[in-house]
Amino acid sequence: MSNEEDRDSILGLFSTRATRERVPRDSGTLPASGSESGVHNAPVSTAQRATVAGRRETRASGTSLGGSHGGRGELSPLASTILREARRELGSDHNLQRAQEAGTPIAEEDIVSAVDKVLRRRSEALDDIERANVIIHLQKDLMGWGVLQPLIDNKEVTDIHVYDWKTIVLQRGKVSESTGLHFPNHQAYVAFIDRLLLRLGKSLSTQQHTIDAALPNGVRICAVHESVCGARGPLLCIRVPRIMDASLDGIISYQVAPPLIVNYLASLTRSGMATMMVAGETGTGKTTLIKCLATQFGPDESIIAVEDTPELNFQHPYFRSLVSRPPNVEGVGEVTLQEHIKTTLRMTPTRVILGEMRTPFAAEAFLESAQTGHVGMSTIHARNARETLVRLESLLGRAQKSVSIDIIRQQIALAVDSVVWLFREKGTGKPRVGEVIEVGHFVEGVIQVRPMFTLVKTGKQPVWRVDSWSSAFDEILAADGIFLGDSPQEITFSNMRQQQPSGDEGSRAN
Repeated sequence: MSNEEDRDSILGLFSTRATRERVPRDSGTLPASGSESGVHNAPVSTAQRATVAGRRETRASGTSLGGSHGGRGELSPLASTILREARRELGSDHNLQRAQEAGTPIAEEDIVSAVDKVLRRRSEALDDIERANVIIHLQKDLMGWGVLQPLIDNKEVTDIHVYDWKTIVLQRGKVSESTGLHFPNHQAYVAFIDRLLLRLGKSLSTQQHTIDAALPNGVRICAVHESVCGARGPLLCIRVPRIMDASLDGIISYQVAPPLIVNYLASLTRSGMATMMVAGETGTGKTTLIKCLATQFGPDESIIAVEDTPELNFQHPYFRSLVSRPPNVEGVGEVTLQEHIKTTLRMTPTRVILGEMRTPFAAEAFLESAQTGHVGMSTIHARNARETLVRLESLLGRAQKSVSIDIIRQQIALAVDSVVWLFREKGTGKPRVGEVIEVGHFVEGVIQVRPMFTLVKTGKQPVWRVDSWSSAFDEILAADGIFLGDSPQEITFSNMRQQQPSGDEGSRAN
């Protein structure tokens, strides 16, 4: 099977949109058995028959994959009980937590043996199809992401949203699509969330109703307790970074920006003389861009990151991280971002990285540190590059209510040197650098801005316009072999060879 056919088969299995596009409902056509399970082979032939039969019933009834929850994949109360006891049986014979962390799968024969042992002990019997479904659910449950593993493995899926145990939605870019996946029951879904959060040392409760955390590999987790979710819940959102190669080449190969823009940003980062704001909406790759640019930090620099959720984890010998802490159930013990930023100034940092600028006082503390010579980076939500400055004005205005707007703008002009704005294309779903501007002096009540690059054409062949052939950092760029005056007015990925600088583009942190 070709790569294209295999991709279509996977998308047809997990996407209602792909199903409507590729498989007519009256055709009765099923994917080939090799792609039926998407990730693993069913342990017994009856399991394969159960899966195919359930999918055939769904399509024959004219119901979308995401809307059918009464098919063969849903377990009966007895089967659910057998599933729970079989998992406990395996847990007594195997260290499941250690096996999952090490990525070591439990042998299929051990799973089958555990199910049969429980059935004998309870003197119960299941028909072949339901027994096979128990084995399939148990096998998925013992994988790293359980039922969600096929979506994690699919490189096109950027976000996974679980509304309840029987409603799992995927996102490719900003497009939501229902899937045919679901958990065996509500209890299995809650247990999955508990095990996932246990790896992070956290747990959901009525007192701690929202958990926002990140795994070491960059996968972002947001879980909301069912007590605040209305009729549904608990809610689970998983954001999977698809630029796994944290390097300048990773930005280029994923077509976030062409080499000239990437090398320009890398040169400013290496210089240690430019405080950069990375702006954009949620899920546009702001943190990923900072991770990639961080490979250009000098090997002898002192780096401190201040975050609400630890995501950055720079691979740098002198990297330290400070994480905020919410108040406990008694309302005490809170540690804010602005407190951490003030702490960093006593730790002699070369760079201060604020994970996300959300609150007025965190913005005030970060910009104050930048004004006093501590070069940094931060992300912020904004709809374009110029609006980023307006957002900063708004945040500072709320923190400094008695200060005039002119003084606030002067502070921004002194602190910020460059703004990079990212967005995600609706058609391709790819994150792109939409604008890059340099922030100049404050003159006659206005912050002077110099546009540098603008995306003028989207799609599979994006085009960026070079808005300025000169920069406030021309000497720094020239030292790295980057001469904006020699570049064409429009740059693409097809003429990238003409844009490669002569300077060293390797990772300086390594």
